[in-house]
Amino acid sequence: MRTAARSDPMKVFNEQAKASGWTFTCGPATGFDNPALSGALALWREKAKGRSMPARSDMTARLMKPYMPHMSLLEKVGTPKGPRYRVRLHGTALASYAGDKTGQFLDEIIPPDLIGSYTSVYDTVLELLEPMRVVRDFQVPELDYLAGESLIAPLSAPGKATPLILSITYVMPRSAAVR
Repeated sequence: MRTAARSDPMKVFNEQAKASGWTFTCGPATGFDNPALSGALALWREKAKGRSMPARSDMTARLMKPYMPHMSLLEKVGTPKGPRYRVRLHGTALASYAGDKTGQFLDEIIPPDLIGSYTSVYDTVLELLEPMRVVRDFQVPELDYLAGESLIAPLSAPGKATPLILSITYVMPRSAAVR
């Protein structure tokens, strides 16, 4: 859990999102509208028992099967262009409306004026090293009718200084979204 710090990373993110016109808000992963996200969070916490976060290897395909269509795994990697996020896995439900992004860098698939909103969410979870609830209205024109709720959480990985990021997202038409 978070300890007292000079600034709350979630509050900083939400203030930046509001000032920048981003359609994301984040908060502690304490309650979700979508029951599947509550189940995924319970699994993450069960596998983290006694540690700050579960390992990627703890979250086996068998355990994650119900969430895999809605799941992404991302990694922050250093490149000659600086740190970038690469999509290591992009679930089939996500690919059905956004296309398969597996193996691509976020800055190759997110428009330049929107990339900061995505990287800031992932930077925040890596700063906190704990799960977050993220709610958003999609901003790209071909998806701007959708709203999403996500569990975004870190996963340790052997040989990596920076944790992987688990993102599980469920979408609905924006008109049906509960805030």
